[in-house]
Amino acid sequence: MRSGRPSIILCVLLFAAACGSKEPAPAPDISVTNDALGIRLSAVPSDLEVAVNEGDRLELVPVEETVGGRAVFKVGPEHDAINLIAVVKQHQQHIEEMPEAEYKGGQELVTPYGTAFYSRGRYLAGLTDTEETNIFLKHPFANRLLTISYRYPAAADSSVRVQQLLDLLAVIESPKPVATVTP
Repeated sequence: MRSGRPSIILCVLLFAAACGSKEPAPAPDISVTNDALGIRLSAVPSDLEVAVNEGDRLELVPVEETVGGRAVFKVGPEHDAINLIAVVKQHQQHIEEMPEAEYKGGQELVTPYGTAFYSRGRYLAGLTDTEETNIFLKHPFANRLLTISYRYPAAADSSVRVQQLLDLLAVIESPKPVATVTP
């Protein structure tokens, strides 16, 4: 009586396929708002997590602890004229004053909020070769300088870290809903 065995095997295979083939639901986007900084991140990139969000401090760290690093958001005081080129030059000077420093350069970026600048350098922090990459822009919702500073252990290739920083720039929103005008 071999006819019963293929039916049982077929049932077991169909049951296993129905139960075991489900993929987990994607994790919901996690947003974070900091009213003191005047920004909201519509979605924290999946490879980063919020470490601090208190007062005017918003800091993110890599999810993988062994990767190391910290991205810090800062805003300056109200100011009518923000000179981003001067801010990049100040960052260059800051880097060049550090031990074993090498300034890697700055670059202008075009963002939905206008011009921004990227600036990067390496230096020795204690015993650790450290890289610091900053993005400077006029705050999208105020007359203030907005800086996103990312410090991390230096590596041969920084492209993943720079991309993380650019991903953060891409998810900045107003902390309050913006009223839309209908014609």
